[in-house]
Amino acid sequence: MTTTDVHDRSDQDLTSEAGQGDEEAFQALYHRYEKRIFQYLISMLGDPTLTEETMVEVMVAVWKNAGKFRGDSKVSTWIFGIAHHKGIDAIRRVSSHRQSSVSLDDAEETVDVGDSPEDHVQQKGLAKLTTQAMKDLSPDHREVLHLAFFEELPYQEISSLLNIPMNTVKTRVFYAKQQLKGHMHALGFSETML
Repeated sequence: MTTTDVHDRSDQDLTSEAGQGDEEAFQALYHRYEKRIFQYLISMLGDPTLTEETMVEVMVAVWKNAGKFRGDSKVSTWIFGIAHHKGIDAIRRVSSHRQSSVSLDDAEETVDVGDSPEDHVQQKGLAKLTTQAMKDLSPDHREVLHLAFFEELPYQEISSLLNIPMNTVKTRVFYAKQQLKGHMHALGFSETML
């Protein structure tokens, strides 16, 4: 299999091949998800070092369990489920009452090549403001917002991923958005910044 073939394969195929010991398929799957999982974990854990350690645990679990993946959900939901559980384990290990103090700035940001320098500066400023406001949310609200808006997961998938009722997901998203909006306004955000 050539490298271009691996990158054209579906998540399902890569997971199946990784489950049969295909390291090249696993590497392609890893590269496809590493930034997304890192961003999810940093929003959950708030500590870059802990996030990197947990990221390794997540990907080792994906490698070890790829052969057991039955396809009952999307591969992305399965991987984010592993990340969620490993993230919870990491929080428990460190401290059950630890407050996040590191922003998503540590996660790599992507910029549209077509953006003008002014657009890039404005986006960066808005991203920084959003990140700062996100820090003020509770861990549950940060997590559900990240999954709903950054990962664009449907509420049903978030519900099964977090093992909470769908109405709880909807309620958390609603209140998280309200709180985020309030925090952003308190930090000086105005609609004219968009």
